[in-house]
Amino acid sequence: MNHFAGALFLCTVLLSSVAGNADSAMISDLCKRSDDPKLCLSSITSRPESGEFADTSNQIEIIAISAASANASSTSAYIKNKLGNEGLEPAIEDTLEDCQKNYQDAVEQLDDSISAMLANAHADVDVWLNAAISAIESCGNALESRAGDDAELFQRNELFLKLCKNALMINKMLTS
Repeated sequence: MNHFAGALFLCTVLLSSVAGNADSAMISDLCKRSDDPKLCLSSITSRPESGEFADTSNQIEIIAISAASANASSTSAYIKNKLGNEGLEPAIEDTLEDCQKNYQDAVEQLDDSISAMLANAHADVDVWLNAAISAIESCGNALESRAGDDAELFQRNELFLKLCKNALMINKMLTS
């Protein structure tokens, strides 16, 4: 009986590693079409759910959107922390407040994207992802015009935009 349990465990491990390779190949194929293939690949494969959940392109897209959403939530927390600093110049405070609202909107739009993805409403996914991108481009424009000295927030915006564009690219691959 112990040999049977050991053999069953070994088969399970081997099958899951073969399935993991297939998932990695699908993710790799999708990410090759990205403007930043390394970021695309790492942002999807680093997510905990990618190993057991990413066996279809729909699921890979949900993971890509989730990666963008996690990034937006983290950036929103960063902005909230900056807003807690005393003595901010009014222009900087206004910009950070605008960006905070934009990031909150982006998180909601990404949540709507996931809901649309689950309903196989790819056109709606496209709309929601583009809305999230637009919101963060507004934050970037405000940073450039009013308070461009926050290099970290500027980098966070750039990363978020790349993550959203990766999810958008995967969505377009699903609808082609």
